[in-house]
Amino acid sequence: MKALPAIDLALRLARGLVKALPPRVRKSLDDRCFGAVFQVTRVTNDAYGRKPPPPGNG
Repeated sequence: MKALPAIDLALRLARGLVKALPPRVRKSLDDRCFGAVFQVTRVTNDAYGRKPPPPGNG
């Protein structure tokens, strides 16, 4: 149960550091994180091997 206060402290420090960054740097980091998550999920979804049905078979 002692891990929870340590995690809480780490999150508070991280939030404080993020707030201390200039807005341009914050936006850049946010864009990079979103892009990385989007890329990982896109590749994962594409890897299922589903192929769209050929046109005209509707």
